[in-house]
Amino acid sequence: MPTILIVEKPASIKELNVKVYAEEELYKKAGFKSAEGFTLATSWDVTYKDKQYFISAYGKTNGRAGQENKYEFPPPIDKTLFFGNCILVNQLEGEEATSLSKVEWQGIYEQLYGGFEDIDFEDSEEEEEEEDLPRTKNGYVKDGFVVDDSDDDGDFEDEEEVIIPKQPVPKKGKTEKTEKPEKKEKPEKKEKTEKPEKNGKKKSTVFDKIEPVGETAETSFLDCSKELEEEEYV
Repeated sequence: MPTILIVEKPASIKELNVKVYAEEELYKKAGFKSAEGFTLATSWDVTYKDKQYFISAYGKTNGRAGQENKYEFPPPIDKTLFFGNCILVNQLEGEEATSLSKVEWQGIYEQLYGGFEDIDFEDSEEEEEEEDLPRTKNGYVKDGFVVDDSDDDGDFEDEEEVIIPKQPVPKKGKTEKTEKPEKKEKPEKKEKTEKPEKNGKKKSTVFDKIEPVGETAETSFLDCSKELEEEEYV
């Protein structure tokens, strides 16, 4: 009773034991009602762990939208679009079908793709290399970009810290009164002096030409000398 593999639409794989293997009945194992379109897609002749395998893939390449199989098969059918479930059978030419487990197919699958790099193995090697490198106090590797704090502090040990006193900030809206500068006394105006007339002559005015009415040109004065005499008291 051989074991075949069913590749389901969501790209999952499950093992199925069949009592009697018949190639013409494989479409039923895949869940199809009709064998129409269900054919052999390709076969891989491969040796894995000193054991010979001849694996054949069966499926449908025509179907309805939404029924696409999401599993990625190895070359030469890595770009072929299948619909519904597919079948993998291990059967050497001229012999009966033999069992194929999921573990065996996984190893053969990687071999058909040329092998996959072990990412976890590379990461472990990098971690071992980093463990041997010198580290800072905080645990960072000294790789030329990260330096220890102690390396930088040594250059500033002898320098004194300069403290700059804070300047008081004046309050808004109030300003200090400043003494107004004393007003400069204006120099006194110089009195105008009459300019001397040319050739020693005084400039004549309008009043010099006016003569007093009823009197001579000479100025007359009242004689008040009698009034100023002292009176004799009895």
